[in-house]
Amino acid sequence: MENSLYNPYVTENILSPAGTLLGFCYSKPYLLDDEEETNNNDDIVAWKNHCANEAALMIIPVAVKQLKQIIAAPDQYLCWQHSRVRLAINYDALKECRLALPEITNVFQFWMLDFAPPGADWRLIESFPFSGIVLSEDFFNANYQKFTFPFLLSSFAEREIKVIVRSAQPAPPAEVMKALNISGWQQQCRPGSLIS
Repeated sequence: MENSLYNPYVTENILSPAGTLLGFCYSKPYLLDDEEETNNNDDIVAWKNHCANEAALMIIPVAVKQLKQIIAAPDQYLCWQHSRVRLAINYDALKECRLALPEITNVFQFWMLDFAPPGADWRLIESFPFSGIVLSEDFFNANYQKFTFPFLLSSFAEREIKVIVRSAQPAPPAEVMKALNISGWQQQCRPGSLIS
């Protein structure tokens, strides 16, 4: 029997260079679904009970409106403070909430989606304690052959920031991923940004 109260969760697997499951990312923000006005966050985190790999990370994209709700009432989102959960925000959310975000970085862990849009303030990105950064396929393809690209990625590796490439293409060989300091390859299921 199917529970129709919850949206179907579409996830994108994130594979390590060895091909093992590093984590999975929801392909749209599910904090609050405006269409159905349901809050499914408890059910999302319950996925940890269904995942065969207990070390797998759960990446949950969060839009600006939802991020403001989390900042206003972090105790309402205790399940998202789990050690395996990462809240993924884009540059717009980081920029808009930059003054309030430091108040919750001790209880939530963040990844940055759609890394480095044109005109981004690098100081803002570098000063925030992201634990992961997701590169789009377009960004990766436009930059991976540039001389400075490995240095950029190695600077993230030095700070123990996971670098993930989100792409519809198959992952490159493990040697290439390791040489570029890429922690994982996210299998893109739908086009466009994870935060719509």
